Amino acid sequence: MNYYRYKDQLFFTWNQSEDELKLFLDTIHEKYRHIHIETSTGKCVQFLNIQIENRIGHLYTCIYHDSQKSKYTLPYVIGHAKLKHSLWFRSAFIRAILCYSNFFDFNQEKIYLEMTCLANGYSSDIIENQLKHFYIRFNAEKIRFCSDQIVYERLRRRLFDFINVQRTISDKNQELEDKEYIFHFSYPYDYGPYNQFNREFHKIWSNRLKHDSQLSHKDTKIILNTKHIYSLNTLLAQQKPIHDLLK
Repeated sequence: MNYYRYKDQLFFTWNQSEDELKLFLDTIHEKYRHIHIETSTGKCVQFLNIQIENRIGHLYTCIYHDSQKSKYTLPYVIGHAKLKHSLWFRSAFIRAILCYSNFFDFNQEKIYLEMTCLANGYSSDIIENQLKHFYIRFNAEKIRFCSDQIVYERLRRRLFDFINVQRTISDKNQELEDKEYIFHFSYPYDYGPYNQFNREFHKIWSNRLKHDSQLSHKDTKIILNTKHIYSLNTLLAQQKPIHDLLK
């Protein structure tokens, strides 16, 4: 048996019979009842919204869309919806590229993501702008206009390297969080050039507090978050307490 650990989950491959596997898992469950165990057998399995299949001896992965849930729905977000959904689109796009090894399979998922944004009121110009920035960022503009599998594979390798770098940055930021070198601030935002505001804020911050021993430390980071200004309709539509007669 080979195994590896990812966060609080354990994965392993089993080379014995299915009956021996069941006996092994029953023994673990009997000894450690606090561990939640789910078992399934077959040629495909769903994990973290990814479907993993055995296609005639070849590993195949794809994004899993639950047929029981509504199609083309965006995640519920608190704050500046346009910004948060833009980040979601970029993350979902990267995830799709990492998941699909074939360009044509990826292109179908790309269409699904675009349709999701269109169905939720975002214009084609906004989507096109997102795609343009993404392809420029990862030096893959050529793939926007041709279905080149070789170019697509190069893009996938860049993204795998990008994820590794992001993981390293995330670990470092967590260390800074533990040492209280990262500060989070929120400000009301409805519309306007928030990037310009962020730049001006950091400029003023660095000038005003450059003599403070902790706040001017080289590892100190300021993270600004936008706080959405809700409309009157949203406030009036808040859920009222449930009355006994409605139960």
